[in-house]
Amino acid sequence: MSEYYEIVLDGDAEILRGFVVGYLAATGLGSKVFVCREFHIEHDSLAHQLGEWIGLLENRTHLIVPSDAHDQIRAGVEEAGDELKIEVHASQKLIGAEFDFEWKTYNRDEAAKLRALFDTPPAGVKLDAYSPEETIHEDEVGQTGAYAPTHPYTARASGKAHGDPGALIEWAAELRDRDFVKIETIKLEYAS
Repeated sequence: MSEYYEIVLDGDAEILRGFVVGYLAATGLGSKVFVCREFHIEHDSLAHQLGEWIGLLENRTHLIVPSDAHDQIRAGVEEAGDELKIEVHASQKLIGAEFDFEWKTYNRDEAAKLRALFDTPPAGVKLDAYSPEETIHEDEVGQTGAYAPTHPYTARASGKAHGDPGALIEWAAELRDRDFVKIETIKLEYAS
């Protein structure tokens, strides 16, 4: 598993974004950096999240970064922070991440694609409590129930994905773009 950190930066969000992108490009790291807000990543306490939501902490940016980028960003902020009015508020090592998911479809071809997708998660990601199920009611083709039509075929599954923060966050982003898949907020696991 790759080492990842959550790093919390204070300062204007656009200046921070430009600084981080420019600094990583200049150092040649080319590392993938995830902005928590954009990737639906839960962080800190509920009170902190509420403060961000109502605008009290709008100049605080949470990033998930690989260890090499973490060290470079910290060094860059220490060097240019006074001039740009940015600073490192906190950073903490991550030991993992997780999200709950579910999918449901009434189409057999789509169900096969979803089963294949979830049967082979990316390297570094594992699934818990995952068992897809099918319901077949061939005798109900064309019939309807009291309020909604019944479906002759239904496939569904739910579970929890956990593992390497980088791989898990990237996979969650891909899954959010798929029809029939629902991904809950990503939760971070911190080192003690």
